[in-house]
Amino acid sequence: MLTELALATSLSDSNIQVWDFRTGTLLTSFKQNKCYQHGLALIPFPGQINRVGLIIAAQIDKALLHVYSWQKDQPYLKIICPEKLTSVAISNQGAYCACGTDNGKIYIWELSTGILCRVYDAHYKKISVLKFTNDDTALISGSEDAGVNVCILNDLTDESPSPFYSWSEHSLPITDIICGIGSFRTARVFTSSLDHTCKLWDLSSGHLLTTFLFPTAITAIALDPAERTFFAGGRDNLIYQVNLYRKLENRTYNASGQPGFEIAAVGGAGVVEDVVSEHNDKRNLIFRGHSMSITTLSLSYDSTLLLSGSQDETVKVWDIASGQVIKNFTHLKGISLQVVLVVQFLIDFNKLFNEGPIANIQTFIKPPDLFNFGLSPSKIMIQPIQPFKRTQGILLKEDSEIEESVIMVLNDNKKNGDEITMYQTQISELQSELIQIHSHYRHLKGLHDEMYQELVTNFISKRAKEN
Repeated sequence: MLTELALATSLSDSNIQVWDFRTGTLLTSFKQNKCYQHGLALIPFPGQINRVGLIIAAQIDKALLHVYSWQKDQPYLKIICPEKLTSVAISNQGAYCACGTDNGKIYIWELSTGILCRVYDAHYKKISVLKFTNDDTALISGSEDAGVNVCILNDLTDESPSPFYSWSEHSLPITDIICGIGSFRTARVFTSSLDHTCKLWDLSSGHLLTTFLFPTAITAIALDPAERTFFAGGRDNLIYQVNLYRKLENRTYNASGQPGFEIAAVGGAGVVEDVVSEHNDKRNLIFRGHSMSITTLSLSYDSTLLLSGSQDETVKVWDIASGQVIKNFTHLKGISLQVVLVVQFLIDFNKLFNEGPIANIQTFIKPPDLFNFGLSPSKIMIQPIQPFKRTQGILLKEDSEIEESVIMVLNDNKKNGDEITMYQTQISELQSELIQIHSHYRHLKGLHDEMYQELVTNFISKRAKEN
């Protein structure tokens, strides 16, 4: 049976904590981490996009990315970056890592090689959030300059790309972005801002579909996977549920003589929907329980539970149907897993400590690696990841350089001549295989880039003709 977990971080705490949020059990924690909201991302295991292999987080006080594996409570890898990063996003297929900075710059690395593919100035203020589209065709960035840019990833060698779309309808800093299901041609994008609005965009045309007006600044949003409902957390300590479809009564009658109705989408054509007037009539669409501003939201996979983090230092789990809190957690600081497992049977978590604001909450399926926690390193396979390059233009080494880069270390005191010869033969064979694989990789990458460029060019030309 699959188990859902929640990962939480706090701005004043150096621990990442992983919970089974349905049972309230703390499974593990990771040390040496302090990251901003949207400064942490989950890296999928190669070929298994629903399995989390690694965790990556941009540190607040240093130009470092910390990478964590499930088998160690310390950073598995510390990556030195060109400058301090504020936001992190991983592409859905796990191919690229995008990071934003305080000065509006975006870095994009290839995870498998560590190559810095692109660096460009996307905004003139801090990048607050980054999101890839569902098909990894584009990267969407939101900034404190109130702008949202959509950048097509068709040519990562272009050093100064122009935004495919540049949305400037918000008037205050962007706080969150969610890209809906579907490809670039069918997806919709939700953006939230401190200007009291959430906006819904059509990604294919770039048009603004609907503006949802709230009575408070919106700091976090979460979207139902079926795109029937979205949730908006605000600075007034409340979480608003907004239905994207509504029932409209009509004058027809069904077979039983009851009045009929039809389902219609909310908004469209750039209209403004006043969320306050709708929620005054339906109080059950507002979630009350936090005592301070909402900082982050996340949904369970079946969309029956909503998880919220707040500046009141708690994580709450809500039953969406009833609007009631069913679990209440406090981020624990500087305490070992063994101690927590004892304490959690004795004291209610929400009274245990008084810690800082919750910065990130992410839900995911429990990875198989957690079942092997505590085994010897020789029995565990950790997902490989390469350190990121700090300068652009460093490509894969040529075949001759690859052969020279293989380092052979032999202990002559312990190995006889026959063993040394055997190892030399094995290394030579591995060098040959590596050179062949590298050649095939470059060939396939070239074909992929050509096909991708042609598809994007055709799409842009078709859309231009339609307009």
